[in-house]
Amino acid sequence: MAGLHDVNTDTSSFFSDARLKIPPLKKKYADKDDEDDLSNLFAIPDFWRPSNWLAKSIEEINKQNPLFSWGAEGTQDGLISSQLQGHPTPELGQENDDAFFKLPPILRDLAAQHAKAPGADTAQEENQPELDHELSSEEEDFWLLPDDVASAKPQYKTWEAFEKTKEGPTSFTTEAGPAAFDSIIAASNNDTENKPPDILDNSIYSACLLTLSLGRSSLLFTWDSTQNSFTKTAPLLRTSGITLDLIKAIDNLCLDCGNCTRHLQYYSETAYSSPSSSPTRIAFAGVIARLITTVGTELSTRSRNVRSILQLQSLVQPVQTVLSYFKKLVQKVATAKTDEAMLSALFQAVQAAEYKDDLLRAATNEVLRIVSRPWTDFVEEWIGTKVEEGIPVSKTGGSGKGFVKVADKMWIDDQGCDMDEPEYFLDESKMPGFVPGDMAESIFETGRNLRFLREHHPEHPLARVDVVELTKPPRLEFEFEWEAIARLEGRVEEYRGAVERVLLAAGVGGEQTGDSKTEESGAVEFAVFGKSEAEVATNILESMKQMDQPLREPPPADDLAQLLKSHLYSPLSHKTALSPHTSLLPLLSFSPLLTYQSALLSHLTTTLLFTSHSLRSHLSLLNQSFLLSNGLLVARLSSALFDPDSSTTERQKGVALGGSSSMGLRLGSNRRTWPPASSELRLALMGVLSDSLGGGGEKGGRLPGDLSFSIRHDLTPEEIDKCMNVDGLGALDFLRLAYTTPPPLRAVITPQVLAKYDRISRLLIRVLRVLHAASSFSTSGLPPDSEDVTLRFAWEARGFAFAVANYFFDIGIAKVWRRFETWLDTIEATLPNPADSARAGISPEILRQKQEATLDSIMSCLLLRKRQQPVMALLEEVLSLILSFARLVRIKAADAHLELHGQQHHDEERDLYKRFHRKVEVFVTVLRGLSEKTPTAEGRRGGKDQENTIEMLLTRLDLEGWYAKKR
Repeated sequence: MAGLHDVNTDTSSFFSDARLKIPPLKKKYADKDDEDDLSNLFAIPDFWRPSNWLAKSIEEINKQNPLFSWGAEGTQDGLISSQLQGHPTPELGQENDDAFFKLPPILRDLAAQHAKAPGADTAQEENQPELDHELSSEEEDFWLLPDDVASAKPQYKTWEAFEKTKEGPTSFTTEAGPAAFDSIIAASNNDTENKPPDILDNSIYSACLLTLSLGRSSLLFTWDSTQNSFTKTAPLLRTSGITLDLIKAIDNLCLDCGNCTRHLQYYSETAYSSPSSSPTRIAFAGVIARLITTVGTELSTRSRNVRSILQLQSLVQPVQTVLSYFKKLVQKVATAKTDEAMLSALFQAVQAAEYKDDLLRAATNEVLRIVSRPWTDFVEEWIGTKVEEGIPVSKTGGSGKGFVKVADKMWIDDQGCDMDEPEYFLDESKMPGFVPGDMAESIFETGRNLRFLREHHPEHPLARVDVVELTKPPRLEFEFEWEAIARLEGRVEEYRGAVERVLLAAGVGGEQTGDSKTEESGAVEFAVFGKSEAEVATNILESMKQMDQPLREPPPADDLAQLLKSHLYSPLSHKTALSPHTSLLPLLSFSPLLTYQSALLSHLTTTLLFTSHSLRSHLSLLNQSFLLSNGLLVARLSSALFDPDSSTTERQKGVALGGSSSMGLRLGSNRRTWPPASSELRLALMGVLSDSLGGGGEKGGRLPGDLSFSIRHDLTPEEIDKCMNVDGLGALDFLRLAYTTPPPLRAVITPQVLAKYDRISRLLIRVLRVLHAASSFSTSGLPPDSEDVTLRFAWEARGFAFAVANYFFDIGIAKVWRRFETWLDTIEATLPNPADSARAGISPEILRQKQEATLDSIMSCLLLRKRQQPVMALLEEVLSLILSFARLVRIKAADAHLELHGQQHHDEERDLYKRFHRKVEVFVTVLRGLSEKTPTAEGRRGGKDQENTIEMLLTRLDLEGWYAKKR
């Protein structure tokens, strides 16, 4: 063990601390020349010997770190040297507790003994057993440490000390820092002509990009008005650690964001400054302005903690997405010329955004809700759920507003003159495209019914502003979620309950009671002069009560700004419930309130029409007068117009008018002067209507609607020529019934309805004249020497006239009108119960449509429809031939004593009979063809009202097929 003195104590300490157990080494690894040197135990084997390149590396390591060094290069006995350069090697027996590499105490004692006894190692070497044998247990315990060895002192280690350590050279370029990256980029730029991009400080460049994203100019980016875009003042400019391509990509992102911001700002400012901007356009401009402000604020707030351009890019990306989307939306909406077109375009955008990003879909929905508020506010004002602001819509207040148009309506007064009267009309072109046609009609009719209440019943609770505010009706706006739609239905139910309580407190029929009539809509009248002390005190109390009313609801919160603040940089929470389809949104959002308000006002208006304005009596009057369903009126009118035995109303020289009650026009006699004067008409028709219809109940004996006879002033030249022929079928076409619809009933009895009544009345007067002429064709009334042709003609003409009259009055009018009256009875029975009335869908418009459909059915039975004009022309020819035959009979009876005209009369009769027979054959053939046709679409809609009545007329005219036989 002679080599122990060469081993450093620090090395022994290292093995001691490491708890290494050195295995026995074979003798062949020891150097035979120096067997006493313990360092042979550390000889490097051949397979561990370093190669040439490793040897050079070791040499470099030895130069840099002289603490440890390898032995001689290339020698097999190279040992780890324990010599410290510049430090003395401690003696073996010297105590050095601070040494890192030191021998255990046992080895230290053995080394000391070995140093005292030189040569002992040789003897021990000879007596030592072969290394091939395993060591004994004592030899193994030789390497164990004793128990009294002191443990190493713990060291305090921190991250600060770790960071202070000297870092070696990095292996990757990305870890070398921005400077190395910039050096590589500069070295790779082989283009000597182009100047490499300048490097700008990261904070300055980020600030310029942020200013650009907000739509403002900066040192690096300025607004170019010619290009309508931002431009970069220094194109070859970048920051450290980022390539020029990446800088260009970030620049383009911020440029697009800034351009979108600038364009949106320009649109908003232009819309506000334009004097022709509509409320909807201004609302849209306000939304865009709030959008820019909110997005810019969020971007500015979050950019305070930005340290790199890449972080700024992540912040600008969501803002650019939102602004670019709304820029395209503005370009699409700005092309719309009207508010309705703008709303339609926004609704289409909502449909398109249904499958886009959640934030864009929600933001587009909110934009539609906000921009549509001017339109929904006007709808609320029109239907009566909101107090009208500004100039209210009225018949005398201009040309209308929105989809309500005020224009003059043409109608004919009792004198037959054309009159103009302002009326409300629905302008369908002003309705947005998302509103269905039936909903538009319901909105318009609801508003018209409300104006009916305000005009004719101003004291009704629903016609008063203060009562409407107390009921707190829900807002009319778009709802996009099922939960919101369900809440809307609940608010409508609450509004229904409030309205029912108001109507119940007002009394039956909705009229205001005496206690509440003192409350006027609007401000309380506060006056002192001319009032008693009690009245002044009452007014003061009412004023205080009104001042105590709660303030109006605050304006709705800006949900769009809140949405962008919350979810611009965080995704929306995914909901499990599905939203309704976009096409159903108008129906689901507007129908609950519109349906109830329409049913409520329709029921109230209809009830007032039947109760306060006596609609049934007016309809009955029209039936009796225009449709000649009153038998007494028919008899009195026939006597006044056609009876030859009545006193004449014609003025004659030297003859005074008798003034009896049986005066008439005597159109059934051989009258030569025609048409009669207006004085003759007044004398002949005086008292006919009042005596027949019993007009002693209204306005001192005047009939409802001021019903009277008058003369037509709108006849064409052809019609005037027909009126001049006393023996023609149109001799009385100038005579008409004049009826003026009372203002409350004009929603039901319209001028169009009266025009149809008039057309039917004109035809019935013609039929009455033919019927009166045919009734005189009796055997006793004909001359005794009448020929067979005359008798046959008289018999056939009389039968034809009676068959047509019977069909017209019994089938065409009476049967159809009875069904209409039955329907009216059913409607009137449902009026006491509003629920039944709402289910029946009763409204003034429904009453008008039903009455008009009844008149259309009557006109169809009477062959007065436009498509039946050829058939009516045949019938008029047959009736004209009957009147011509009646004229011949009268002339023949007057000139019976003259033989000169006898043969001529017979020839005319034969010719008339042939023409009559031929026309009747054609007429019957046409009727037979019409009866064989299938019902038209109009007939299928009409149901029972449109049954095939032509067969009934055909049966009356030709029961046995007389006119179908060939003779």
